[in-house]
Amino acid sequence: MTSSDVQKVRSHLASLEAMLARRFHSADDEALLEFRRVCWAALLLVEDVDFQDQIDLLVRYAKEFRGGEDMKDKMNAALAACSARLDAVEGGYGKRWRDLRAA
Repeated sequence: MTSSDVQKVRSHLASLEAMLARRFHSADDEALLEFRRVCWAALLLVEDVDFQDQIDLLVRYAKEFRGGEDMKDKMNAALAACSARLDAVEGGYGKRWRDLRAA
């Protein structure tokens, strides 16, 4: 995973956060479709099972969304888990790169 890919994924996650903050006041099918599209774009960039599981959970929540703060809270929690997992993945790649350079 390149640093460019990491930046793209961070951009996708920021877009998802913004969508949750402003668009999801009701079950807007267009907004939910766009949300899932951005999820899939992020999913394709990260080859990490835990990250992909969290993105899959976000997609399922978006499919089930009919309005309500409880679902938005679940979606925000899954999004936070994605961000934390991306940090861990990025840290792991950085460590491997440093180890390879030292060899």
